[in-house]
Amino acid sequence: MLAARKAQAVAVMLLSLFAVGAAVAGPTYLRAVDRAVVKTEVGESDRVEQTVSLSAFVGDEEAVTSEGFDSVVPRALDLQRFEVVYSASYVVLGMEPDPNVSWLVFRSDVCPHLRMVAGRCVMATGEIVLGEATARRLGLGPGSTINITSATYSEPARRYVPAGPPALLSVVGVYKPLDTANVYWGRTGYFAPGSADSEREPIFVNRQTADGVVHPQDMRSVEAVPGPGALDADHIGRVRADLDDLREELTGGTGGSQAFFAQLNTELGALLDRIDGAQVLARRVVPVAAVPLVGLCWFVIFLAVAYGTAGRRHELGLVALRGARGPVRWWLSAGESTLAILVGAPLGYLAGTLAVWLAARARFGGGELTLSGEALPYAALAAGGALLAALLAQRQQLASPVADLLRRVPARGGSWRSTAIEAIVVVLAVVAVFQLRGFEGELVGLSLLVPSLVAVAIALVAARLLMPLAGRLGTRALRRGRLGLALGTLHVARRPGSHRLFVLLAVAVSLLGFAAMAVDVAARSRAERASVETGADRVVTVLPVDAGRLLAAVREVDPDGRYAMAAAVVQPATPAGRPMLAVDTTRLGQVAVWRPEFGPSAGEVTRLLRPATPEPYVLRGTRVTAVLESPALSEGQLRVAVSLRPLDGSPTVRMTFGVLDPGVHTYTAEVGSCAGGCRLLGFDAIYARSGSEKTSMVIRELPGLVSTEQLATGWKGTAAGDVTPGPGGLAVSVTATGARQQTWVLAPDVPTPLPVVPAGQLPDTVALTGLDADRPVPQVVSEATTLPRLGARGVLTDLEYLERQTVGGTRLTDPQVWLRPDAPADVTDRLAEQGLVIAGDDTMAEARALLDKRAPALAIWFHLLAAGFAVLLGLGGLTLMAAVDRRRTTDDMRALRLQGLPARAVGRSALWSYLPVVAAALVTGAVAAVVAWWVAGGYLPVFVDDSLVLALPRWPSPSAAALPALLAALGFIGAAVGVAAALRRSVARGTLG
Repeated sequence: MLAARKAQAVAVMLLSLFAVGAAVAGPTYLRAVDRAVVKTEVGESDRVEQTVSLSAFVGDEEAVTSEGFDSVVPRALDLQRFEVVYSASYVVLGMEPDPNVSWLVFRSDVCPHLRMVAGRCVMATGEIVLGEATARRLGLGPGSTINITSATYSEPARRYVPAGPPALLSVVGVYKPLDTANVYWGRTGYFAPGSADSEREPIFVNRQTADGVVHPQDMRSVEAVPGPGALDADHIGRVRADLDDLREELTGGTGGSQAFFAQLNTELGALLDRIDGAQVLARRVVPVAAVPLVGLCWFVIFLAVAYGTAGRRHELGLVALRGARGPVRWWLSAGESTLAILVGAPLGYLAGTLAVWLAARARFGGGELTLSGEALPYAALAAGGALLAALLAQRQQLASPVADLLRRVPARGGSWRSTAIEAIVVVLAVVAVFQLRGFEGELVGLSLLVPSLVAVAIALVAARLLMPLAGRLGTRALRRGRLGLALGTLHVARRPGSHRLFVLLAVAVSLLGFAAMAVDVAARSRAERASVETGADRVVTVLPVDAGRLLAAVREVDPDGRYAMAAAVVQPATPAGRPMLAVDTTRLGQVAVWRPEFGPSAGEVTRLLRPATPEPYVLRGTRVTAVLESPALSEGQLRVAVSLRPLDGSPTVRMTFGVLDPGVHTYTAEVGSCAGGCRLLGFDAIYARSGSEKTSMVIRELPGLVSTEQLATGWKGTAAGDVTPGPGGLAVSVTATGARQQTWVLAPDVPTPLPVVPAGQLPDTVALTGLDADRPVPQVVSEATTLPRLGARGVLTDLEYLERQTVGGTRLTDPQVWLRPDAPADVTDRLAEQGLVIAGDDTMAEARALLDKRAPALAIWFHLLAAGFAVLLGLGGLTLMAAVDRRRTTDDMRALRLQGLPARAVGRSALWSYLPVVAAALVTGAVAAVVAWWVAGGYLPVFVDDSLVLALPRWPSPSAAALPALLAALGFIGAAVGVAAALRRSVARGTLG
């Protein structure tokens, strides 16, 4: 039998190969995604996130002794493949000009991580090495000696004071760190851009020197930093277990060391959680395509075997007629397909693994080609399902009486069974949709199969309509004498398996359409998120700097505002707060990526966030004079201070006029940094006394700066009633509560309340965080749906107005410069010339590329791979049905030709035998894809986290949906035309092929 039907056996073997390969592809691809996720997340993390640290203050007056820490903590920090780095540090005086301090640090094995630009590394007691910048600033080098003293902080003196005898140390080298991002530096702030410790390079010594300098206490830490392969995909699970064991041990778990005195500091758990979350998400997305693909393979095997068995009914009838028993008949029928399936199964395991490796390598640089034992159970399940499908496909023919088997046209029957099965599938599709939409919208359980179940249900219903419609069309064509159309459509209506072929093709087209829509929507979502996350085509991050200095530097580099904009993100002080994006809104429309769906236009936002304000009062000189009137006080003291903001962006200058005397007096204060001009920010009146008392004073004028008439309008107090303008000047009310009370008087040009544009409605209970300790009072001038960099949760304001209304420090912790694509190539050099220190340079394309490497993008891409495979299965099913059907169809056509059927009608009959099925399947599959996407498309996760709330595209672009449909149409129609041409030639020659 195998020898007589080699082509059919090979086809079944290939289908078995496909089924097992598809089953192996899912878990194998997931394994590749897991490895890629680990590589991406670990690669994007920094040394702080990867380090586990145990630390404690050690000293004579501390609860922890040096011996206790050294004997317990290093043994407690035992993580496989992690390397332990021990360090001890304390504050010293004597290196920097008093009262500045330095850090004396012992860190194990530090020398291999330093490049000595002068001298050598430490080797003996009493030797130190200095950082390059420190040595240059202080004029020190190899051979220099310094006297240092350990220090402790004095609360009464508000400074560090000596805490031990001086020690004479010798400078033997000047160093520069080889790689400040190396995990060796762990969680330390040394050399980390923007950290306080990065501005004072540590003094490195050996252990004997660190212990030899008398000091009351030091900070000890033991850090576990990942060694080679510690955080790769094969060992990440072990790291999680070790970290959990460490936490249990530190909390006094059974058998633990109970090192409760050591503080655990690590963000490694958050990194592991991100990896786990990404892997879990991939396991929700990939099965949506993998499971239907395996089911489709089983269905094709069922279709092929059933159609092949129906084609040899006469042969099976003769076997039964000659008295063969049931088991023999079963084996003669099933053995042919069983052997082919068993041969194809191991080949499918190898082919599936190889195909996934090639696809993963092409898509995201997959690793080595390895055979995973994890996929073996899936391969066995697929092979078992293929065998079961083959057996079920032959059940009807083997159970039929001999008389029915010997009939040329099979008897109709068993329709109730197929109707019941189809009804069950439709019910399952409905249940799956309700589960998906009714239980938090997660792709779990039966809801994983929603897209495929919806496609199958629609295809089954359409098939029930197609067959009768084809029969009626054939009857009508026969009456009109259109023999080719009539014979072809009647063949469709009466041919066993036509409706199954239709279902196969329709489901394949539906899966392809759904995959194409998923890939397109996900790609556009990633592009939109990248544009919103960056805010501009390019974002340059600089080290913390004063807001005024940032504005002045950017405006100096780009005076016309064509391509550069100063910006900063101010994080909320509490989790319930809102992050605030402060930008130079005069350049918002030119530089930022401002989408129409954000709400108001960029020009409208600029107009609302920068309302007109009075001209500022500017002092140009080195002295400020004020005429003040103070009442006679029975107790306490009243002072007035003035705050000025230099025009060049330097920090705020604040000076006090001293204690006010009763009556009207003129006070003068020296201002050393306002020669280039300072804007008057405001006054603060300070009333210090015991108890609670209210008093007032009058600001009469500031000669040469603010006249008495100018004090009459526009000035604002921190609370209602604090400021009252009058003919003699500005009256200021101050209430002392306890020892001190302060009242701010803000100049007219200070924008308060602060205009803001929130994303969505800003609750009244939300307090914004300003640049200093005070919180600005917001005035909502409009609402946006989404904001650059913040998404749907945040507040936009003007950076200059935010800086102008800040009465304290205006240092930005996250300053940025946003750039257009046409910014000059040397723009970062120009910014550096203005004193800005570049810490990072990110682009929208890089953000998009990073999102493309994360788990959702990799998982959704598998849908397209599986859908392409489904289309190949459809083509295979179509070709296989034509091959099995060739002999009977050829005999029928030859007989009709002998009775006078024209040759043209034979060709048309061959074409119409498959074209209606293909055409109807294309239309049905397209409709099913749209319905499946409408039902389930919105539940496919596009991102790992929801840190950026963003309204994502719901529907794909027309071209993305049309192109796969066009390709499928070309393939299926081309196959139908090819089959028809081969059949026509076969009839003409009397044989096929």
